[in-house]
Amino acid sequence: MTRAGWPDLPALLAEIAEVVGIEAALSIAEAKGGQAASIPSRLRDDHWLVKAIGRERAETLSEHFCSGRSRAQLDIPLGPTGSYLGDRRRRAAVVRQALAEGATANEAARRAGITRRSVHRQKAERQRQLNEDQGKLF
Repeated sequence: MTRAGWPDLPALLAEIAEVVGIEAALSIAEAKGGQAASIPSRLRDDHWLVKAIGRERAETLSEHFCSGRSRAQLDIPLGPTGSYLGDRRRRAAVVRQALAEGATANEAARRAGITRRSVHRQKAERQRQLNEDQGKLF
């Protein structure tokens, strides 16, 4: 799930970006992406969050998530470039663009960083979807 303000970010990272900025959200994803992370209400200088985004932003984030509790436990998403699904979507978009520009399967594969066979699979899937959209006569 994403948020309207940051459509390329998972919801939690988008929320963090709204509270302390996009740079801090990406730093958190880089430091703890794919992991459970604890944010205490009282931060020490050696805490991972202070090291990742600085004391002032870390305290702002702690206040946001802890609000009366001693700590918050968060599952930090991988971020916009770390997720497998997001990577596949980006590569598929590169392939679509390349093919729309008249590129060969080899060229589309080179641009997207995938194999030529993957380009052919994407083309076949797209054709299958177009055929389904037409409906059946009989």
